[in-house]
Amino acid sequence: MHTNTLFLMLFVSLVLGLVGLLIFLWGLKGKQFNDEKKMLECLLYDSPQDLAIAKQEEEAQKFKRKDARG
Repeated sequence: MHTNTLFLMLFVSLVLGLVGLLIFLWGLKGKQFNDEKKMLECLLYDSPQDLAIAKQEEEAQKFKRKDARG
């Protein structure tokens, strides 16, 4: 490869990495990754039927895993 090609590839990768870092920092500043309250609020709106179905599905998966092991 030519030296110019290597420098171009290095420059493009650094620019793309910097753009990605800036977008990530922008997301942090805008609190895009703060899902603590969202996850807790989702629990408040689950109906008892939904929770019972989820528990049954989880138990069925555990039972299947035990059967697969022997």
